[in-house]
Amino acid sequence: MTENAAGDATERPYDIFISYSRADAVKASQIRDLLTARGHHVFFDAEGIDAGAEFPDVIDRAVKGAKVVLGCWTPAAIQRRWVRIESRIGLDRGSLVAIGLEKMDPEALPAEFYNVNVVDLSKFDGNAAHPAWQRVLAAIDRRLGGGAPLATPADAAGRAPVSRRRFPSLALGAAAALAVAALAGGGWYYSAQAVAFDQAAVEAGFDKTVTATEPVIANAVVSALGDTEKATNGKIFWGLAQLIAVDKATAADKLSRFDAMVAKFMGGGCHCVMVEGAPFTVVSLWTLKAYGAADRTPPVPVVEALLAAQNREGWWSSAMDAADRPDNAATYVTAFAVIALREIDAALKGEPALQEKVRTARSRAVEWLMRRRPKAGVNWADYPDNSLRTETPSISAMATLALIPEVGDAEAKGLAADFVAGIDRLSPIQTNFSTDIMVTRADGETYVDTYRHVPAGWEVHALAKSYPLLAGDAAAKAGRLLDQAGAISLSDPQLARQDWMLAEQYMGWRGARDALASGKP
Repeated sequence: MTENAAGDATERPYDIFISYSRADAVKASQIRDLLTARGHHVFFDAEGIDAGAEFPDVIDRAVKGAKVVLGCWTPAAIQRRWVRIESRIGLDRGSLVAIGLEKMDPEALPAEFYNVNVVDLSKFDGNAAHPAWQRVLAAIDRRLGGGAPLATPADAAGRAPVSRRRFPSLALGAAAALAVAALAGGGWYYSAQAVAFDQAAVEAGFDKTVTATEPVIANAVVSALGDTEKATNGKIFWGLAQLIAVDKATAADKLSRFDAMVAKFMGGGCHCVMVEGAPFTVVSLWTLKAYGAADRTPPVPVVEALLAAQNREGWWSSAMDAADRPDNAATYVTAFAVIALREIDAALKGEPALQEKVRTARSRAVEWLMRRRPKAGVNWADYPDNSLRTETPSISAMATLALIPEVGDAEAKGLAADFVAGIDRLSPIQTNFSTDIMVTRADGETYVDTYRHVPAGWEVHALAKSYPLLAGDAAAKAGRLLDQAGAISLSDPQLARQDWMLAEQYMGWRGARDALASGKP
């Protein structure tokens, strides 16, 4: 039995979820007792999770619902799969407080926790007045207080939690607040004031932003190529594929070097890239998009592997080997697959049999998406059949961009109107989020989808794509949001430090510019 988990399923959410390795159970239970004595509602798994076991539903709900995830780390514990999963969920939600039960070397932390400072409790003797313990309690209290915590030794770098049915809505960080202040007329939020939409001016604003960002992307490609050629980590290749996919002017010699990296990272086995031990669909999609951007035929085995990963119902999941379960179906992955497969279609003219298979797969994906289309004004969900799904405008934007070119005029108008009805503000350009859905793989293992969504670019592109299809209030609302987007710069320092975020925002702004310029959906 899991301690604190045998009660009524409707009991209030936990204040603190304690994540620990079974080897550290004695120390972790002492910390639990201290926190319980303070009156906190604490989740403590008394049995632990066996290696290879599925992530129990009760623990899944508890870790995602807790206001604080207290990571009890040691050099060995942080290498344990479930400790990492639980800590990563806390990190993504801004609820992680990390403590070191033993001395921790920051340089030895897994890359995903590179910016997490760990409070050293290696000499903690149980005395409540111990200075390090007081620092832990202060960090916990700030999080339980409901406000944005100040920077503390136990705090991760600021992350805005995603808007989710059970969780707090997006909070703007300090950088986002500055961006809001810089925008004339009230910032990011949709306003009911009637303001004429100057399409030419907005298009010019997009063009200025895109033109200013082009050399930054080009330089990032050069840097990423050099890094990837020296790397063995598939995530490094993923970043390169993303940059090549958005840089439509990549020189032939650099494309040749990219081909070599595709062969290096995707040339054998599953013809995919493993991320956190699972074949990650999104890397394959960015890779295909990179070939489509240059109108080049992608490697046939990579295409075939992606097609083989499509579920018989038409959807894809984040893991290419996801089990045949409805709760594994991912809207955002399926929508992205439709976009990527559409973009390589012309490049497959020399492979007619494969081209036909790709078109069939795309058609099945479109049919699945249309069957899962939500009601007007309700945003699309990332995993529509999952009880912990997230409904957000950026997922709606991806679905809208995937579907409008695939359906008839009447359906396209409906999709455009529904998207605009569900978005009242643009996400700050510095924002990214992960929904941390548990995906069950065909072998029974669990994969945590920690893909970091970059929403603003998708939202802006979808607004511009939708605008020619809109009329009346919907057109006015879209125009106001586009007008705000036209004043946004992508020169934010935070984006400059994170090429993958800048690449997606650049792709969205360029897509919006081109959509407005064409005047067609």
